Amino acid sequence: MAVMTPIPPRPLPTRVVLFIDGQNLYNRCKDRFSWPWIDPLLLGKALVDDDIATHGPGSHCLAGVRYYTGIHDANRRPKEHGLMYRRLQAYDSRGVQTFPIPLRYDFTGKAREKGVDVRIAIDLTRLGQKGSLRHRQIVVSEDSDLNPAISDVYGLRDGERWIAVENALPYQQGAHPRWLTEAPRKRRIDAAMFARVKDPNHY
Repeated sequence: MAVMTPIPPRPLPTRVVLFIDGQNLYNRCKDRFSWPWIDPLLLGKALVDDDIATHGPGSHCLAGVRYYTGIHDANRRPKEHGLMYRRLQAYDSRGVQTFPIPLRYDFTGKAREKGVDVRIAIDLTRLGQKGSLRHRQIVVSEDSDLNPAISDVYGLRDGERWIAVENALPYQQGAHPRWLTEAPRKRRIDAAMFARVKDPNHY
């Protein structure tokens, strides 16, 4: 009979890292709230503040925000490239780690985002294997390709490390968000939270 490895209690404070699929978040915010942009740092703080409100002062702290997005080629689409580049520079200046991934173009010139989900999945598992992953990861994405990586992160739990993964998505009554099945806890970015973290800036 296999012996189950005991899971240690949740560390205090629980250190939280936010992984954001930028394009996915953009599209869902546009659908749900008629405005596409959320401030990634404010979103991380709002999610952690909600945990603190539930579990008490000192229970959680924001340890990092990682923002992944496609970006246009500066030669092919200089205006669009500049807009995203300035936005990412503004995020970087406030401590958000940004990961711009070049968009790919088909034969018609239409841009397609490829590789963001792969990069997030790699970072989730790589940082966990290196011991650099914090206690709780919140993934903002509907991309089901991330489910195997989340499952792998849970496989890193042992008698000394407590790790959990949550899924946060824009939420509106009557809509049907595509939650990541391997993340047990679902976090709703509802209209009230959106009002707290909306980014009205044009860069």
